[in-house]
Amino acid sequence: MPVPEKQRGIIDLRVRTPGDMFHAFDPSPMVSRDLDNEVEAYIVESALELPERVYRLVIHVAEPEVDRDSKETIAAAIRSYFAYRSDVQARRLRLLLREGRQALVMGLGFLALCWGLGFWATEAVPVPFGEFLSEGLLIIGWVANWRPAQIFLYDWRPMQQQRNILDELAKMDIHFRIDQPSPH
Repeated sequence: MPVPEKQRGIIDLRVRTPGDMFHAFDPSPMVSRDLDNEVEAYIVESALELPERVYRLVIHVAEPEVDRDSKETIAAAIRSYFAYRSDVQARRLRLLLREGRQALVMGLGFLALCWGLGFWATEAVPVPFGEFLSEGLLIIGWVANWRPAQIFLYDWRPMQQQRNILDELAKMDIHFRIDQPSPH
């Protein structure tokens, strides 16, 4: 179902020529070229600031010689680039969650070891040193679970948000407008 125009977040980008949006030294064909880092950052940051989650990129071009085939090729290259970046972000998120699961298993194992050693310390070491040692081991065991807690509570959410935005940017409408030079 098409999204009404008024519900689309508009991202305006001004360039002299469409080629200015891409890395100058990338020898790949247009559809496989990488966006310039500043252009990518501008588009992503603009999308983050918009309340809408469906986007339209309006490219204001100073050069009037942009034919229909070039426009379609450039639009396909931009969408392809953001689809690729979304795939990269998905892989990074999977790796982070895998790291979180591994850290959780190790952290819980270490916590169980510390708890067991603490229980042994209360039995084998005279009071108050045994209780002191037991509490210290328990604290160290819980601290060992800091990293998985950080991953599962905080770290994955911004990565998922970034991926969602990249997914939407990979599907966005792209339009070109020829800007007439201002008279001096």
